[in-house]
Amino acid sequence: MNLLTFGGLILTWGSLIAAIIMDGASLSSFMKLAPAILVFGGTFGATAVGFSMEEILALPKKTNRAFFTPKFDYEGVINSLVGFATKSRRDGVLALEDSIEAIKDDFMKKGLQMLVDGVDMDRLRDTLEQDIASLKQWYKEGEEFWKQMGGFSPTLGIIGTVLGLIQMLSELENAESMGPAIASAFIATMYGVSAANLLYLPLANKIKNVGTKDLLQKRIILQGLLCMQAGISPRMTEQTLFSFLYPEIKHSEGKGSKAEK
Repeated sequence: MNLLTFGGLILTWGSLIAAIIMDGASLSSFMKLAPAILVFGGTFGATAVGFSMEEILALPKKTNRAFFTPKFDYEGVINSLVGFATKSRRDGVLALEDSIEAIKDDFMKKGLQMLVDGVDMDRLRDTLEQDIASLKQWYKEGEEFWKQMGGFSPTLGIIGTVLGLIQMLSELENAESMGPAIASAFIATMYGVSAANLLYLPLANKIKNVGTKDLLQKRIILQGLLCMQAGISPRMTEQTLFSFLYPEIKHSEGKGSKAEK
């Protein structure tokens, strides 16, 4: 569970609700069914037009990554790859076959199996790079869906406000109702802008962030496998793989390493 995602959304919406209450307004006065149907239903419908049914059905799984993010243990992955490199250098590539079943990462398992099976370097690189490209597209579709929701939502809110104002102007003879009617009309805009900036766009950014971390781990694995196949020493393999990491992670380079001393 990604507590930062849950906590951020709770803080954001909690701040909005607190601002309404502290301003002396009643929450019930902001609950209008017609604007909600137009803004939320219309936004989803307009966004769905640009996607296939398969992409829509896969959306919950992609969005789930924002709330239940896999743990990306870069150092653990590097140490595992260095360990495999050490074993391969000492006992040969075929000795790695005994370690494949214990690997939980499907991408690493697939690459290591190809390595044991003697697949040439170009085929190994092309196959795994295609897997990475497909995964990147998978994340991109989830990110793009919520980003488009964030784009359509304010527009639908404005449309709702315009409809409310038109309705109000059609009843100008009742001057006493103009104030409440204007306030009610702008609720649609509030729905649209709030949903876009407090939900849809944050989700898009989160999916993008998780995808970036996932792809980085996959690229580290790919490079580690290529180093093994090229017969590069475990020590050099370790240094190469740590070069992928951010400066704040690199400080622990070499700690717990399985590279040959």
